[in-house]
Amino acid sequence: MNKPVDMKGDLYNTFFWCPMRIITRTDKGMVRYNNEDSLLVNEEMGIILIADGMGGHQAGEVASALAVNIAYRFLEEGLKKGIKEIGPLIYNAMLEANKGVLEEAEGNPGLKGMGTTLIIGIIEETSLYLCHVGDSRVYIIDGGIKQVTKDHTVGVYLLEQKLMEKHEIPPYKWHTLTQAVGISQDIAPEMHRIELKIGEVVLFCTDGLTEMLDDEEIRDIIVRTGFDLDVSASALVERANNKGGYDNISIVLLKI
Repeated sequence: MNKPVDMKGDLYNTFFWCPMRIITRTDKGMVRYNNEDSLLVNEEMGIILIADGMGGHQAGEVASALAVNIAYRFLEEGLKKGIKEIGPLIYNAMLEANKGVLEEAEGNPGLKGMGTTLIIGIIEETSLYLCHVGDSRVYIIDGGIKQVTKDHTVGVYLLEQKLMEKHEIPPYKWHTLTQAVGISQDIAPEMHRIELKIGEVVLFCTDGLTEMLDDEEIRDIIVRTGFDLDVSASALVERANNKGGYDNISIVLLKI
C-alpha cells in the first residue's frame, strides 16, 4: 500500500500570485444521460482538480465527485496550515482520494468497481505542480502543443514496452486504464513540475475532448481564437459535440 510522504509543515504561506485567468467548462456531451466528470477550481489558492469517473449505475459520477472533494479538502487544509512542500502535498492528496473512494465502494455494494481518473494541480508562484492518475490530460499550448501527462492505458504500456507496434494495438486498448483512483490500494501517481510562461495556455481535460479532437485540432482552435480563454473553451466543447460528443467533456484553461 502507498505510504504518505513527509510534507514538512511550515507555519507560513509561500504564495504570491501573478496575474492569471482560469476558465472552466463541463458538458455531458451528445450521448451520455449524465455527467460523470467532476472539476473544482479555487483560483485564490491555485488549486485545480479534474476527474472522469467510471462505473455503472452512476457510480462513476459518485467516484469522480468523491475523489475531487476529498483531494480538495486535503489540499485546502494543508495550504491553510502553511505546508511548503507542494509535491508531497499533492501526492498525499491523491492517496487520500484513492483511500476514500475504495472505502466508499467497500461500504456500498451498488458502488463496487467504481473508479476515476484524477489530476491534481497547484500553482505556486509561476510553477504548476501536477499529480495524475488515469487518462485525463494536461497540455501546454503556445505556438505548438505539448502533452505533459502520460495516459495510463494498456495501449501506451504496450507501446512503451515495445510489446506491439502502434498500428498493431487494438483501439480499445488505448482506452483501457492500467490504473485509476479507487481501483486498487496501490497506485503509482505521475508527478510533474512545470514553469509557466507568460502568454502560453495550459489545458486540463477529460478524454471526452481528446477522443473527439486530436492534438492539432485542439491547438488550432486555441490559436485561431487568439488565446481568448472564454472563446477557446466554448469552441472546444462545441467542436467535440459536433464531431459526436460520445463522452462527457470537461476542460480547464489557464493563462498567466
